Amino acid sequence: MDTSTAISTAKVLGPTISLATAGVILSLSAFYTPLLSSSARSQSSEKPSPSSTLPAIRFIFSRGSHTIPQAAALAAANFGFLAYHAPSTVAKVLGMEIGSRAGFIAAGVLSMAIGPITGIMLPICNNPLREMAEIERQGKGSQIDEGKLKEMVKKFEWLNYVRGAVILAGGMLGLAVIVG
Repeated sequence: MDTSTAISTAKVLGPTISLATAGVILSLSAFYTPLLSSSARSQSSEKPSPSSTLPAIRFIFSRGSHTIPQAAALAAANFGFLAYHAPSTVAKVLGMEIGSRAGFIAAGVLSMAIGPITGIMLPICNNPLREMAEIERQGKGSQIDEGKLKEMVKKFEWLNYVRGAVILAGGMLGLAVIVG
């Protein structure tokens, strides 16, 4: 594959992967976690049921950990490739002028920023949710405080919005530099 074909391919893949990954993350927060926060099977309609919520959380975490980081790294690699091969041009992004190389580097950094954000999320909400899921898996779901479960699912939802917004910004910036 010659360089111009590789550059054209990276111009398609970088923003596409970044924006698709953002869509997955944001859709999860917008549509799925609200369902987990108030389960129809719970004793109170305002609190989630550990028996239905926690297996779903385990499923989300296991699938997400196998796809989202790889997608973010692939998007960032494409933006890095584009930065390396970027001509010394200036692109207009939101009324500001930014060098193409700097724009692609920033897009790659934003795409990979979900890693550190996830590192912050793990101790705050992911680890407590995993611990609750393990308790539920052992058949001790009645020992889980439904109020605490709802609080952790809500924290996950909002921190996940942050992750999605950051990778969305990376994809949009990369696309703006390509177009601009």
